[in-house]
Amino acid sequence: MSYLLFGLANWRDIMILAVGSIAFLVLLAILVAIVVLGLATRALIRRATKLLNDDVSPLLDSAQQTAHTVRGTASFVSETAARPIIRVYGVLAGAKRAASVITGIGRRDSGE
Repeated sequence: MSYLLFGLANWRDIMILAVGSIAFLVLLAILVAIVVLGLATRALIRRATKLLNDDVSPLLDSAQQTAHTVRGTASFVSETAARPIIRVYGVLAGAKRAASVITGIGRRDSGE
């Protein structure tokens, strides 16, 4: 019986060493995989940053210039076309109102 227990104790020790060794190897493999994924992610981020700087920045600059041009065009149209038309209509509305006050045409009855 003591031989059987001694044999089981040896097997237990061997199994503990085997499981510990396998666990160490698995953790080492996970560590290597994490390092490789980290390096790949870093390279991907560099590539994406370069792509943004090389391709997207000129597009943003072009869009900003277009917006500036549109703003200038709208200001020009406002100054040269809309403002004089608004002034003419304002003068015409004022003259019409003055004529209606002077002639009495277009007055509302007070209902008395």
